[in-house]
Amino acid sequence: MVNRIWPRFVDFTRSLRFRLTLWNTIVVLVTVIVALLAVREGLRYYLLIETDAVLDDEVKEIVLMVEKFHPEREQVIAALKRKDVAHLDVGWHIRWLDEDGETAIWSSTLAPDKPLSKLPFSTKERNVYSSERHREIEREIENPKVPNYKIRVGTLMKFIDEDVDRLTRILAPVGLLILLLAPLGGLLLAKQAIEPLQRLIKTTERLRPSHLDERLELRGVGDELDQLAGKINTFLDQIADHLRKNREFVANAAHDLRSPLAAIQSSVEVTLEKSRSVPEYEELLYQITDEVHHLGQLVNQLLQLAETEATEADIPVEPVALAEIVTKTIEMFEPVAEESGLRLLFEPAKEIVVLGQSRQLRQVLTNLVDNAIKFTEKGGTVTIGLDFDSKRENGLLTVSDTGIGIPPDAVDRVFDRFYQVEKSRQRFGAKRGNGLGLSICQSIVQSIGGTIAVASQLGKGTTFSVSLPLSSG
Repeated sequence: MVNRIWPRFVDFTRSLRFRLTLWNTIVVLVTVIVALLAVREGLRYYLLIETDAVLDDEVKEIVLMVEKFHPEREQVIAALKRKDVAHLDVGWHIRWLDEDGETAIWSSTLAPDKPLSKLPFSTKERNVYSSERHREIEREIENPKVPNYKIRVGTLMKFIDEDVDRLTRILAPVGLLILLLAPLGGLLLAKQAIEPLQRLIKTTERLRPSHLDERLELRGVGDELDQLAGKINTFLDQIADHLRKNREFVANAAHDLRSPLAAIQSSVEVTLEKSRSVPEYEELLYQITDEVHHLGQLVNQLLQLAETEATEADIPVEPVALAEIVTKTIEMFEPVAEESGLRLLFEPAKEIVVLGQSRQLRQVLTNLVDNAIKFTEKGGTVTIGLDFDSKRENGLLTVSDTGIGIPPDAVDRVFDRFYQVEKSRQRFGAKRGNGLGLSICQSIVQSIGGTIAVASQLGKGTTFSVSLPLSSG
């Protein structure tokens, strides 16, 4: 029995519910204890204030009586005795002191033997004295016709202590009841607070990499748990989209890898069915070489894409002069453009220095210019632009062509991995591609904090715009 209960108890003490219950109980108990002490001491303070006020009134009355009967001391003493007898049941005492404030002319039977300590909040008009058992108010007679006698009226502190103790006895059961109810209330509040979180946990337990359609429930109250559920749902959307793209990526990669391999295998099998001439074998080898080259290019692009995404947060950036990259790219493509009957133009603005990697940015520009040349008809123009954006916060590199353009339904997909506008490629007899070039461009640009966008009109041309953060240096 103990072996079954103890592990559950240990698990409970480690739970958030237990910690919330414990902290709630501690806070409630501390608050109640402080409140009870404040009430207790507040009552004591109030009783002392009221006692001082009553004693002060009595002192004033006795001062007037002394002034009235002076210099007849016997009459004063007789009056003091009558007042003393009248207040014996409440523990009052009276002291009539000489001008030195120490010699007693008359004092009642309950007057303390030891002197009391003068309290710091005494005033010019009256002095307050106190000890553990007594409290006194003193006033000096200021009538010029009467000596500066001092009158003290005091009382026993036990009456105040009894009232405070009475209140304490009333509050003690209340405190004890709160002590018993605080953990139960804390447990109930913790349960109410944890219940939405437990629903989130149960929902997340049902999630699987192959089944990410379910989302966490939003209660619509806008509290922190709703915000957490919203963030998790957004994260799940991103994961689901990432997994979908990865599945498409794997499927497309397998397809593109299988096609050249199938072509190689088919060609070799057909060739081996019977003896061939040397030229026929050479033709086979050329075909195999072409397919192997395509496979190598595809593998290299896949590796580059994977490497760029894996090290996106760690890619070091440095100031790069874009005009220099554009100039070198134009020098490389001028013969190709001339052979295709195209004009290759450069429209530079001011010198623009961005943050990035020279090699990667040159690859981005190379891919964009290569695509522009492939899909621009003879006599067309490919223009490379270089300028600041409208806010002069980023450098803007553009590659525009007067080519065939991209169909509207394909514009949003040109950066998808392996996506190709096949009809356009076949129309121009362009060299077979893998549909990874623009994906690599996007991955490189995003890895250095930039953005890439495309605008196109079918039959009129296409413009790719690359925005890159400027170098502060």
